[in-house]
Amino acid sequence: MADSKRAVFREQLERIESELSSGPYFSGTEFSMVDAVYAPIFRYFSIIDASVSETIFEGLPCVFAWKAALAKRESVKAGVSSNYAELFQNHLRQHSAILAA
Repeated sequence: MADSKRAVFREQLERIESELSSGPYFSGTEFSMVDAVYAPIFRYFSIIDASVSETIFEGLPCVFAWKAALAKRESVKAGVSSNYAELFQNHLRQHSAILAA
């Protein structure tokens, strides 16, 4: 099930890769609703096991740069509490999911 979901997400990212502008955000220099939607999704990948994250973003330099730009944005950082990573990891542990080392 997890492999199937990763494959579908990867396919979506491959389509996005070809649509991304010169950045740093989805449509260029202006932060948009697309950025606001993907920022929390990308946040998960900084918390889960790197071996999972790396394979999803491998070979997608524009998506990877976009993800990094969103992670640096103050509004994205302020969107969660300072202990968000810990809370999310605890949630994953409770559900026997993959965690970062």
